[in-house]
Amino acid sequence: MNQKQRQQVQATVLENRQLCREHYRLVLGVADFAQTEPGQFIQVSCRPVEREDEISDDLQWDQQGRPEVCGEELAGRMALLRRPFSLAGRKQTADGVELHLIHRVVGVGTQWLSDLAVGERVGVLGPLGNRFELPRPDGMAILVGGGVGIPPMLYLAQRLAGRKAVAFCGALTRDLLPMTLLEGGTAGRVDAVEPLLNVEEFSRHGIPAVISTDDGSFGFRGFVTQALERYLDANAQAMAEAAIYTCGPEGMMKRVAEVAASRGIECQVAVERAMACGMGTCQSCVIRVRKPDPAVPPMAGKDWCYRLACTDGPVFKGSDLLW
Repeated sequence: MNQKQRQQVQATVLENRQLCREHYRLVLGVADFAQTEPGQFIQVSCRPVEREDEISDDLQWDQQGRPEVCGEELAGRMALLRRPFSLAGRKQTADGVELHLIHRVVGVGTQWLSDLAVGERVGVLGPLGNRFELPRPDGMAILVGGGVGIPPMLYLAQRLAGRKAVAFCGALTRDLLPMTLLEGGTAGRVDAVEPLLNVEEFSRHGIPAVISTDDGSFGFRGFVTQALERYLDANAQAMAEAAIYTCGPEGMMKRVAEVAASRGIECQVAVERAMACGMGTCQSCVIRVRKPDPAVPPMAGKDWCYRLACTDGPVFKGSDLLW
């Protein structure tokens, strides 16, 4: 990505709707925003925009006493750092650009986001990171998302409209699936892996899906990786030009990469890491990858090195990752 396209803007909340237990769809509107691609992410400031640039006074500390706590981040519960979110979609309108996010409430930052009202403003930095490489025009795209790793699969589906694709989405239970489930398209057996038009966000692009829940409360009973394996084994002859795209919990992504490698299928993984800056400055989101040439720096003499999830990724080849 051309780093000159990165922007810091104030966006307006157009929609903030609860999708299921703990998950919210947040739609942000901006007058203009740089070109984005599936796999990329933005950093969102989880605090009022008028406080974004506030800098507390230097700490005055009498060494004979206790320092006085100053700044709302220390005195109360307020997010200091921006939070990274994969794009779940983008829409061009007459009024500008809509950026679609799906997040799960897990802490003070996402709780603040869930309480935003339509019309309020939010600080946004992006677009950041690299993107998914689309499959060949005649190739099959297999999208595998788990939990909060489902949103980038929705954006990718938007770009794959009209092409051969199937989506696999998994969660612990039905009420943690952040999608619009279509009851008429549910499978009759908990061991079925037949792709159906059972998710509105995928079906609008003509993409069928296989839904799995660990407890069997919707769709396939078991892990999404188990459903994926069954589907690949049942359709092995059609997988010659396939490519797998995945995002979600690390254990799930690792297994997806293993499944793809064992069957000779290309795999692209959007890794998730805690990111303080999202721009390669803080060096906090390192991940180990294989090097094509051990003699070449960095870490000359080793067959691996560290890369940054924010700038070298978040999308990596599954075969390159050292989990």
